[in-house]
Amino acid sequence: MSPKRVYWSAFLVFGLCAAVDIALDVSAGDVGINTAAAAAGVVAVGYASVVALRDPERARVPSDWGPLVYLVIVGAALYAFGVALQLYSVVT
Repeated sequence: MSPKRVYWSAFLVFGLCAAVDIALDVSAGDVGINTAAAAAGVVAVGYASVVALRDPERARVPSDWGPLVYLVIVGAALYAFGVALQLYSVVT
């Protein structure tokens, strides 16, 4: 898999996890301007990720494996783990 696809897939994971996080906040009754701003961010990140994954040659960064790709992968994994723990605490 190319580093561009991995990079943008990790951003898609960020967007999906953020959507779950927002849904958990809304279900807890936390609805405000911060939730609306986060939802707008989720839409922007999700849209950019999907567009970049559909045509990875048009996406400019990154072109090779490097620290940026690894940082985004680790960040997405940690964020997904945090949201999974939050979801687990809601379910149990």
